[in-house]
Amino acid sequence: MSDQTQNMELRGLGISPGLAVGQAYIYRDILQRDHELYDIDKGEIDDEYGRIERAIEDVTQDLRESAAQVEKDLEEAVAEVFVAQEAMLHDPYLRKEFREELEKELVNAEHIVKRVLLRWERKFRAVEDEVFRQRREDVIDLGRRLLRNLAGIQAHTLESMPKASALVARRLLPSDTVFLSRQSTAAVVIEFGGRGSHAALLTREMGVPAVAEVSDLQHYIAAKDKLLVDGDHGVVIVNPDDETEQSFKKQIDGQRTLRAQAHRRSHGPARTKCGTVIQVMANIGCREDAVGAADNGAEGVGLYRLERLYLARKLPPTEDELFENIREALAPVKDRSVNVRLLDAGGDKDIPFLNLPAEPDPFLGRRGVRLLLAYPDLLKTQLRVLIRLCQEHDVRVLVPFVTLAEEMSRVREVLNEVADDIQPKKVPPLGAMIETPASALCTSELAEQADFLSVGTNDLTQYTLAVGRENPLVAKYFVDDHPSVLRLLKLVMSEAKDVPVAVCGELAGRQEAIPQLLQIGIRTLSVAPPMIPLVKEAIRETSV
Repeated sequence: MSDQTQNMELRGLGISPGLAVGQAYIYRDILQRDHELYDIDKGEIDDEYGRIERAIEDVTQDLRESAAQVEKDLEEAVAEVFVAQEAMLHDPYLRKEFREELEKELVNAEHIVKRVLLRWERKFRAVEDEVFRQRREDVIDLGRRLLRNLAGIQAHTLESMPKASALVARRLLPSDTVFLSRQSTAAVVIEFGGRGSHAALLTREMGVPAVAEVSDLQHYIAAKDKLLVDGDHGVVIVNPDDETEQSFKKQIDGQRTLRAQAHRRSHGPARTKCGTVIQVMANIGCREDAVGAADNGAEGVGLYRLERLYLARKLPPTEDELFENIREALAPVKDRSVNVRLLDAGGDKDIPFLNLPAEPDPFLGRRGVRLLLAYPDLLKTQLRVLIRLCQEHDVRVLVPFVTLAEEMSRVREVLNEVADDIQPKKVPPLGAMIETPASALCTSELAEQADFLSVGTNDLTQYTLAVGRENPLVAKYFVDDHPSVLRLLKLVMSEAKDVPVAVCGELAGRQEAIPQLLQIGIRTLSVAPPMIPLVKEAIRETSV
């Protein structure tokens, strides 16, 4: 630590509330990371090139196994992407460049692989043709695979993060967040990501304080620096002096006292001052979240996300794997109703084994139900699993990113087709996610096809205000209680008629927004488990 960084205050945007102290853990993507650099002499060229060749053969075998499994579980077209990657890996020009770069630079294999593949990536990026642009994604993927093999890395870097660390990164992708845990993560500080980003959503769900939009943060924060992270006000203090740290810890103690008081009352009903009971449910993504939901007094699970079971996997889970994983995750809330959202892939949530082609506007492309209908085997596997779970659990199926009533009709047809094959005693209810202005404006049509509705205000805000959730340049425009969003919510409530409606976006967890939501007519809120006690307290202070 230098004197220049002591008590340095960095300002950003608070995206997950709370206060925390942690030691900085710097995370970089393996392609951008600094690798050990060492010189070799001419007599070692063959040995170092042999390391590259062995890595190529290992990755080739991995690609072939992935292709075989994906073709078996999904469809041939998806498997062909792995075949294309293998062909690129064995391109004689690529191997020739590896060899020539080694002979010219006389440095270790990791630097040669990274240098050559980043050069290829820049070439593909510069070409206007869309097919060549898609090859850029393959180059990046191959680069990561080869570097991990050369480094002997079998696990994601974040899996080895020390306990109680303050994670510092430029950005976090959904596939990165799969590896975060409450034990290792005291706080998160990132350069890119607004209040509606997936990093914000995950950190709030974990109850981890987070600050985003801290410019050039890795210039000011070094590994193992002590950080005070204020997710309420968007402030990070680097290497505090004793007086500053002690004052901060007193604030933490004060927050803990308030949270403990709310937690003691969390298992009672959330009744407004005028006597209206509001159902408060939980948004979860794993067993740990389910434990938190039960512990914090959730009346049920308004949203169980399947993405963790698919992200960062080389191969899709089998039906039995999926069944056991979901069953295990939901065990702590087995006595409560659970809305399981079908896989919501696409957008910025890349599913590795699908190797989806690059899209010019992925958030306006093939995501959610659009992707599921394009890969019917993927959809059928999930529906078979949820029908099986429905026989022993109060499970309901939630369809993501619905824009057309026709999509709900098609999913119901597949559900009935799978049910006819299984012949179960009961079939789970089918609900629609309202996440776009189109679906909100056509609520009456959707209500005819759905047994229940759930409003995802994060995406609804994104599409209503034309503001990217992950784009820091327009973060100030992401206002989820904007009048336009609230008007759409009113319309949904008026047109849904007798079909139940819940709000499961981050707006539901904002205590200052709760009076407006209740006045609109919302009677079911679904929030991150750590927020349940405070949300219930806010409801008790409200009169409808």
